[in-house]
Amino acid sequence: MRAIYTRDDLSPSIDGILSFSDDRSHHLIKVVRVKKGDEVLLLDGQGGRYTSEVINCTKREVSLKIKSFEKVDKFSNIDLAIGLPKREAFENALKNATQVGISEVFPFQADYSNWSIKNFDRVSSVIESSLIQSNNPYMPIVHHETASLDALFEIFHQYDYIFLTTLSRANGNDIEDIKSIKDKRILIIIGPEGGLSNREEELMFKENNVIGLRLATPILKTESAVLTIVGYVLGKFDVK
Repeated sequence: MRAIYTRDDLSPSIDGILSFSDDRSHHLIKVVRVKKGDEVLLLDGQGGRYTSEVINCTKREVSLKIKSFEKVDKFSNIDLAIGLPKREAFENALKNATQVGISEVFPFQADYSNWSIKNFDRVSSVIESSLIQSNNPYMPIVHHETASLDALFEIFHQYDYIFLTTLSRANGNDIEDIKSIKDKRILIIIGPEGGLSNREEELMFKENNVIGLRLATPILKTESAVLTIVGYVLGKFDVK
């Protein structure tokens, strides 16, 4: 369904009317070409989905009447730590992470990274665009990049399981010993082009909650790895 993100400046309420003339109205008018009577979904980024109807549409402004509200439960609690690849690959990885319901993203400078985030507003724009495209009611939190994977160690104790993608051999704990990830906090770690270094992998496998994952696929681009690994984890444990 056609959708927009409410951000902080739109506060929908049942039977209320919202009028706005900004980049969101431009998207609805010029890109998806809404007209009077069309339905538009409003996403608040915290699980709320408002169904609305276009009651007025000019060249610049759209007015919506809120018809109904639905609170959507989160189907998983998976975060992503990603070794920074090149800009385009990172942005595509963010889009894919949003589409598959990642909760938080932790970018880090891996040993093989050769790019850093220079425009965080661009990051927010990419996430919002993917949120709208996928109708995902939950906005992922993207943290500012850390200087290394080592710098993320302080958060590792918060997770029940950490899945580490590896290009060498699976190591650490056995994924087959996990019966369910329901109500568990999961962190997936994916490296940049070239993967994680031996140093980074050896460091990670010292942690008690780390499970190495090496899928029987050719080497994947970072953005493809996000979809593949998250899909594998969700499918293996039949998360619905």
